Amino acid sequence: MTVFNEACLWVADIVPLLAMLGTFIYGVKNFFKKGKAYYLQIVTMAMGCYAMGSFYHLCQSITTGDLEDGFTAAYLGRIGFFLFLFTANYGQMDGLLDDRTPSLKKFRYIALIAPASAALLYLPCFFAEMPYSTKISLSFLWMAAIFSSYFNFKHAIISDLGYGFVKAIRPYNICALILTFLELILQVLWAYCVNDYILIVIMVVTVIFSIVSILTMVTLKRGVEAWKI
Repeated sequence: MTVFNEACLWVADIVPLLAMLGTFIYGVKNFFKKGKAYYLQIVTMAMGCYAMGSFYHLCQSITTGDLEDGFTAAYLGRIGFFLFLFTANYGQMDGLLDDRTPSLKKFRYIALIAPASAALLYLPCFFAEMPYSTKISLSFLWMAAIFSSYFNFKHAIISDLGYGFVKAIRPYNICALILTFLELILQVLWAYCVNDYILIVIMVVTVIFSIVSILTMVTLKRGVEAWKI
């Protein structure tokens, strides 16, 4: 492996780890206080899960020089990330934004575009040359992402009922949706990382992912503050 390749791999491992760890620490410091919305805390835990998975991935790369096939704690961190994003928008929050009136029915159907698109992104991984244990691990990650993407997209496009809740967190949901698809694209790129060009693309996408993760927390904080107003 060339020095350039190693540099790209280090950037792809460390930059998103630092970004997610930073957003997690910021969230714990600012959102885990009495009177703060659980919504903020749940999203913060999503960032923490991703950071833990990335840390395991980095440690494995350093100690073994390679990545294990099949299910590892790195996948568990990604799955936890998507499940926390899903939990934040499911149930009470979804009921607050969608009162199930017929006028909002079209948004429930349009929102299916996101999980359908996410599911299609799994096909390249399914047909990639990798162990079946890894494909199965990725399928669990994808299922979690499919569920979270539906609610993020739905809450990003649904009409505001007049209380300002949708408008306030729309930027957050857009960022979270972008973050979801960037992660899925990264998984596809890693599955086909056979030359330097793909490695460069992976490095660029991880940097974009890291920037969007920071923007996600910024827009989340501003959105929830707008609820109080």
